[in-house]
Amino acid sequence: MAKYETPPPVRPLEKLIMDFSYTNGLDPVNVFNDFLTYIIHGFSPGAPPLQSWKYKRQQNMKFMEMLTGWVRLMASRIKDDTSWYDPFGDLYMALVSKSTQQSQGQFFTPVHICDLMVLCTQTEEKKTGQRMGDPTCGSGRLLLACHARNPGNYLIGEDINRTCCLMTVCNMLIHGCIGEVICHDSLNPGNFVDGWKVNPMLTWTGIPTIKRMSMEEYRAGRNLPASPYILRKTMPTGGRKRKADSPPPLQAIFKM
Repeated sequence: MAKYETPPPVRPLEKLIMDFSYTNGLDPVNVFNDFLTYIIHGFSPGAPPLQSWKYKRQQNMKFMEMLTGWVRLMASRIKDDTSWYDPFGDLYMALVSKSTQQSQGQFFTPVHICDLMVLCTQTEEKKTGQRMGDPTCGSGRLLLACHARNPGNYLIGEDINRTCCLMTVCNMLIHGCIGEVICHDSLNPGNFVDGWKVNPMLTWTGIPTIKRMSMEEYRAGRNLPASPYILRKTMPTGGRKRKADSPPPLQAIFKM
């Protein structure tokens, strides 16, 4: 994979990650993944402590510095409700192209192509409360472009790559998108790996949050047959299956 040139606005954030990685003898791509996990956990109220978190107090301060740099970058790039910005896609492509994990490299859809695709499908009628999905979401660029021109819809991002899912969750969070991100092979929807609900309470509280999605919630929302493990756990005495709770109607999600 050829080296990808980091855009100038993203370079200060890249430098924070690279300096931290070299100081601690870590792979920058792994640090980037941990940074995304740090963001998601920080916006997940009530979530249990991260059992796999390996960093100490002073190192955590560096992650807070990265978070501050990201928020300031986004504040400088997003000027109004119709603009969007994805630094994570560029950052990931640059880090992977320079690391030992080049085999995992990929190129995401350019920003202007995402905007063009949204314009090509634009209609005069502005619709809200619709489900809009991307089965190979990457860093979530197409969903962000869609949200910028069509706010008020429920966005669904899917990708087989976990890092891509984490980037999409963070991008949707800071852009005020409401929806969910699923880590799985979208060609095999029954094979759920992980999932997140993004900003589920935003219209009620105005506070950006993330909630981890369980396999049961995922299957109930798609009318998929429950896994044998779930059926065993929910089987009442007498062998009759308990009916799964219905997901709330989409209109209720956007009701103020």
